[in-house]
Amino acid sequence: MPDSQLRQLAITDLERIERFRTAGYGGSVSDALNSLGVRDTVFSSQFTALRQGMQLVGRALPIKLHSEVEVKRTPEERQAREEKWRAEGGHPQKRMMDTISALEDGTVLCFDCGGDMQPAHFGEMSCQLAYAHGCRGMLLAGNCRDTQYVLKMPDFPLFSFGTRPNAFGGWIITDVNQPIYLPGHLTHYVKVMPGDFIFGDNDGVQLIPKDIVDEVLLRVEETFAKENLEREQIAAGMPVDEVYRIYGVL
Repeated sequence: MPDSQLRQLAITDLERIERFRTAGYGGSVSDALNSLGVRDTVFSSQFTALRQGMQLVGRALPIKLHSEVEVKRTPEERQAREEKWRAEGGHPQKRMMDTISALEDGTVLCFDCGGDMQPAHFGEMSCQLAYAHGCRGMLLAGNCRDTQYVLKMPDFPLFSFGTRPNAFGGWIITDVNQPIYLPGHLTHYVKVMPGDFIFGDNDGVQLIPKDIVDEVLLRVEETFAKENLEREQIAAGMPVDEVYRIYGVL
């Protein structure tokens, strides 16, 4: 479909999130993407929700980490590092939180941990800080911790590779709001660009390219309305022949 024909909505990302959560599910999002020629944005099944029923929806904020084994640094090395961070705008994690605060509410943190599964990469207090400044969930290609408290948060769905209690071992943020690659299901990796959209539920997690987010949302809502009518008619005893004649193969 030419870009000029793609429908756009004059709504906020929080409104998009609510509408996707109301009408969307993994299958309808996948079908809408497929109808637009997009088939390679399904993430690996390694990503699982902390709890069944979570819906992860929002604008991707890509973050790149690098493993950092704990080493002893000289006072001069520590000072040089602190000066470098100050020149760049502060500690890398603070720069990440500043970016969340500066962006429109409705971001989803997307962490590329470089394949490191030794430490926990995010915990509940970081989730709380991110949420307070507009973040609405996380896609973590690594481990989380403090999950009994994350699960008590009102609206912070989190999909990760696993959980671990230890934060030691080490990692450091190297890039904020720059493209990353996360493990894919149909392709080896899925490229995540700043501003792409994330949709995850019990069926798995998918990326919606930023240029077609609203078109996908509208097609998902059209499917929702159509299928609700089908459900009502099937529940009312609509004959099988009539179902297939009107709706085709379900």
